[in-house]
Amino acid sequence: MKQIMALSVIGLLASTGAAMAADPAGGTAAIQVAQADTDRFIVHFPLDQATLDSEAMRVISAAAQEYQRTGSARISVRGHTDTSGSATYNQALSERREQAVAGELMNQGVPASAITSDAVGETDPAIATGDGVVEAANRRVEIMVEQPPAPVAEVAPAPAPPPPPTPAPAPLPVMKHDRFFSIGGFYGFNLEDQVGNTSHLGGINVAVDVPVLPWLSVGAEQAGFYHFDTPNDGFGGRTVASLDLTMGDDPDFRPHVGGNIGYLYGSGIDDDFIAGPELGLAAGPFIAKLAYDIPFNRDLDEGIINATFGIRF
Repeated sequence: MKQIMALSVIGLLASTGAAMAADPAGGTAAIQVAQADTDRFIVHFPLDQATLDSEAMRVISAAAQEYQRTGSARISVRGHTDTSGSATYNQALSERREQAVAGELMNQGVPASAITSDAVGETDPAIATGDGVVEAANRRVEIMVEQPPAPVAEVAPAPAPPPPPTPAPAPLPVMKHDRFFSIGGFYGFNLEDQVGNTSHLGGINVAVDVPVLPWLSVGAEQAGFYHFDTPNDGFGGRTVASLDLTMGDDPDFRPHVGGNIGYLYGSGIDDDFIAGPELGLAAGPFIAKLAYDIPFNRDLDEGIINATFGIRF
């Protein structure tokens, strides 16, 4: 249990000789009231007893009065024994002593909610001894009256902080990479093949994109594909250059819109120059593009819708 600070009773000891030693033969000694300071009180007990006599009542009354006088919020009670007897027995004896003192504090007006109690048996002696030693100074209950906290001085309010400085103009975005190389799959939907039917293109596409301004990049692409679902199946290719307007200043997530111009050739295709718009998105290691290629030898509605999805480096 918690230690309890007690009023000094040195004068009483000097004038009355109230402190008595334990009987060496194992008999009962008178309760010894220890010296006390301003908020620590100690009650001593006879050997193997947990009863309170007049001296113990006087010390407990002084502790209760100190609690009331100081306006303390807490008072703690802690029970102890000497090392005579077994540790298990001494633990139970220290609990009885602690309960006796706590009960009397409540009888004298200290609310139960303000009392914290514990008992430690023979484990925390006032005077260190060996096992099985009868020592009157160790047979005690300590009462500690917590002092109320000192008043906190009022602190003058801090001066108002100075106005924040005018922010400098934001610098132009810095391009994180000089160029990108990408490789991925290629698919094209041909709105009109050589015989006027739709057909499909499937293969791979490689590309290089080079930023020239924070918002502008140029690129080149080469696709190799197989032209199928047409009377003249076979291999072909798409070679284009691009000019793209990029959006946003994060190089790891940048959409773009632009245009392509180049050449389309292969089986089932009337080889010719192509041009058309393109949308794209670079996100982390991935890149995706959607374009509409219009061969120069066809009408606007007879082009090729193609898409690529790949990984960039």
